[in-house]
Amino acid sequence: MAAPDKSRSRFFLIALLVTALIIVTLDLRGSVPGATFRGIANSVLSPVQSFFRFFYNPVSNFISEASNLGRTADRISALEEKNSALEEQLSRLKIARRELDQLKDVIDLAGAGRYEVVAARVIAAGSGAGFSRTIELDVGKRDGIDVDMTVIAGAGLVGRVISVSDASSIALLLDDETFKAGIRMEGSGILGVISGTGNTELALTLFDSSSPLTVGDRMVARGSSSSRPFVPGAPVGTVISVDQSSGTLTKTALVRPFVNLNALEVVAVVTGKVRVNPRDSLLPPAPRPTPTPTVTVYVTPTPEPSATPSGKKKKK
Repeated sequence: MAAPDKSRSRFFLIALLVTALIIVTLDLRGSVPGATFRGIANSVLSPVQSFFRFFYNPVSNFISEASNLGRTADRISALEEKNSALEEQLSRLKIARRELDQLKDVIDLAGAGRYEVVAARVIAAGSGAGFSRTIELDVGKRDGIDVDMTVIAGAGLVGRVISVSDASSIALLLDDETFKAGIRMEGSGILGVISGTGNTELALTLFDSSSPLTVGDRMVARGSSSSRPFVPGAPVGTVISVDQSSGTLTKTALVRPFVNLNALEVVAVVTGKVRVNPRDSLLPPAPRPTPTPTVTVYVTPTPEPSATPSGKKKKK
């Protein structure tokens, strides 16, 4: 039963091909109007073309997409590499911008205080040699750096140099537990000492327990002989809490330093003796207190109605 079906299919296909050849031959000879034979050819061959197009187009599209897949993957890889390079460049630009801002701030502070300084980049931070809070600077003896020189940042006091090599130096931060420095309170000039606590706050001690001290009071470095290890006038910090205990000879408080000691990238080392004490002039502008809103209520008195005494008659 299958053989006759195959024979008929083969015969039909041969007939279509022969018919197509005849039509093409006649069209080329010009025996019949070309448009007519083209129309007949289109009518006859259109089912065959549709049949082959139905199977051929998906296969062709698949092969084309498969050949483009490799190029697409390469393009994605190239774009990812370019994006990574741009992100790295953006990160470097952000770091450079922060360093530039910190350099400008510390140079401005040094200029206002007439400090002779050498700018330095912080290249490491950590602990060592019995200290818990230190930073390493990229300047050393060849740059004029020596032990017991003051280190400052744009916002104020950072610490002091404790070790120097030819090309680098180590500075002790003021929040280290072994750190101590003399201070002078803003305005009153009362003397005291700040000590590192190993945390973000400093401990303040005033030698006179009767000295006035409130939250928000600020202080600067008192200064040392020959400006070493501390220069006078470097801003230190602000009082954030006061110990109200009585019966002691001193008064204590906690202080928040002006400098963010965990975000140091550029600092400066004061190399020369300070000839003029800047006193309180390097402190940042004091914050203005927020005014308490007041409500004013205006009351308009209501006039009382005039009354005529009932026992009296109006005069004519």
